[in-house]
Amino acid sequence: MTAADNEEQRASGRRILISGGSSGIGLAAAERLAATDRVWILGSSTSSVEAAVRHSAAPFTGSSACDLADHDQIDAAVDEVAARLGGLDAVFVNAGIDGQGVPAQDLSLDHFRRVLEINVLGAFALARAGLRHLDRPGTILFTASVNAVKPEVDFLDYNASKAAVVSIAKTLALEVSHQGVCVIALCPGYFPTPMTNAYLDDPAISEELLSRIPARRFGTLDEIAETVDFLLSPAARFMTGAVLTLDGGTNL
Repeated sequence: MTAADNEEQRASGRRILISGGSSGIGLAAAERLAATDRVWILGSSTSSVEAAVRHSAAPFTGSSACDLADHDQIDAAVDEVAARLGGLDAVFVNAGIDGQGVPAQDLSLDHFRRVLEINVLGAFALARAGLRHLDRPGTILFTASVNAVKPEVDFLDYNASKAAVVSIAKTLALEVSHQGVCVIALCPGYFPTPMTNAYLDDPAISEELLSRIPARRFGTLDEIAETVDFLLSPAARFMTGAVLTLDGGTNL
C-alpha cells in the first residue's frame, strides 16, 4: 500500500479524539488507530504532546494540550478538534492521574480533591463536550480501572475516582444509547505506563502484584490498543453500558 493509499484510507476512517494521548495506554491506542483513522491526541502539556509527536512514527491528524481541571479549556479544545475533523465518531476518555498511595487515614484531602477533579469531573466534562459533536452512531469509551471493581488498599482516592467513572459511563449509556451512542467503561489492570512503571520496575512490588494476577503476567500495550480499537468499532456498539475488565483475572 502506498503513502497515498494510506492517506485515502485515513480520510475515510473514524474521527477519534483521545485524551491522555501523549503517553501510556492513550498513546499506544492512538498509534494503532492512526494507521487507518483520523486521530487527534490531547495531552496535559504542550511539551508532553510535542514529545509524543516527535518520537512517534504514527501519522496523527493533530494534537494539542488541554488542562482537564479547566472545563472551559476542555470545551474549547473539543470544539476546535471537532471543527478541524468535521465532527467526531469516537471519544476515548482516557486521561487520569494516580492516587497518593497511602492509608486512608493519611490521605491528603488536597490530593484526593485533585484526583477527583481530573479523573471524575475532567472525564465527565470531556465526554459531555464530545457528545455535542459526536455523529450518530458514535462511541464514548472511558478508561476506568480494575480498582473500580476490586479496590486496592492504600488507594482510596484512585479507587473512588474510577468507581465514579464506571457510574458515569453506565448512567450516560442509560441516557444516550437510544440516540445511537455506545458508552463503555474499560477497566484495565496493570500495564507498562508512566503511571505504573514505578511499581512494575520494583522487583518486590512487581512480585507481589503478579501474585494477585491469575495470568501471572502484566498486560501489554499492544493488547490494550487492540482492545480499544475493537471497542471503538461498529462491531462493539451493542455493548453499550458494558463494564469490561482487561486485567489477566485480577478482578476475580
